[in-house]
Formats: sequence, structure tokens, C-alpha cells
Amino acid sequence: MTDKEREKALDLLARTRVTLQTAVDGVTAEESVWKPIPERWSILEYVEHLAISDDGLISMVKRIMAEPPTPETPEQRAEREQHIRSTPIARGTNHAPAALVPPGRFATVSEAMAAFEAARDRTLEFARTVDGDMRSHFANHSVLGPLDAYQWLTANARHVEMHAAHIRELREQWAAQSSQ
Repeated sequence: MTDKEREKALDLLARTRVTLQTAVDGVTAEESVWKPIPERWSILEYVEHLAISDDGLISMVKRIMAEPPTPETPEQRAEREQHIRSTPIARGTNHAPAALVPPGRFATVSEAMAAFEAARDRTLEFARTVDGDMRSHFANHSVLGPLDAYQWLTANARHVEMHAAHIRELREQWAAQSSQ
């Protein structure tokens, strides 16, 4: 990882931590478990999912970094990255690998946020200290196809960003239905 890539990853990871903190600030106990439909996750479930997935994604990055590298040409990388940029990610009900489905381990958003904060601290430490060519180690994403280890690391930040938006959406829906 280049110094510039490391700086970008650390900034994204730190910034999206604040994004999630802001999204859940002031959530009430009742609001945290409300769902507009049974298939959607609640705010509490989103935060728990993020606490689990932050560590899960870093474990995967460590695992693929331990495998032999598979270098790609600049043309191959450009083609792969163009595919990623042009692939839409459908928004619907929540679909996560079984290991990342929130098991209901936390009773409050505060507890889930504490677990997320601890996981994000570990992610930031990994990003500060990881060594090696992260661009030559790959794992498949279920929608986007192959992502390199650096893309998986920064996807950890983007993942939080996406679910913070879902939390804000739930809060708006909660406010609308509560005012009726």
C-alpha cells in the first residue's frame, strides 16, 4: 500500500466512524428497534451488523494477504475497476452472509456502538500497520466480482457510509409515522 493509499484509507475509516456516530445520535430505545416492514433491519440491527462486519472484513483481508499474490496489469486493473464503478448495487431488503447477520447480541444502540467502536479501532490499527502489496491479493464480492485487499479495506468504510444512510432513512420514516 502506498503512503497516499494508506492516508486515504485511514481518512475514510475515521470519517465514516463519525458518520455512523452522527446517524445514531439521539436514537431512542423505541426508535432503535422499530422496522417499517419485517424484512428490514432496525437501527440496532444495522449497528450490530456493522460491529460484526468491520472485524469480519479485516479477517478476510488478512486471509487473502496470506495467499500468494496475483499481480494484474494496469489494463486489467482499469477494466476491473470500471466494472466495479458501473455495477449497480440493488437496494432492497437486507441480504448479508450468515456470519454477518445481526444475532441480537446487544440490547441497546449504545452497546452495539461500543462494539463497533472497538472493531473500528482494530481496523484503523490494521490500516496503520499493514504491510505488503494489497493490490495483488483478491477475494470475490458477491455483486462486484473480484476486489483487491485495498478495495476491501476501503469497502469497510463505504459499508458504514451506506448503512448510516439506511439508518437516517429509518429515522425519517420513524419520525413521519410517529407524527401521524
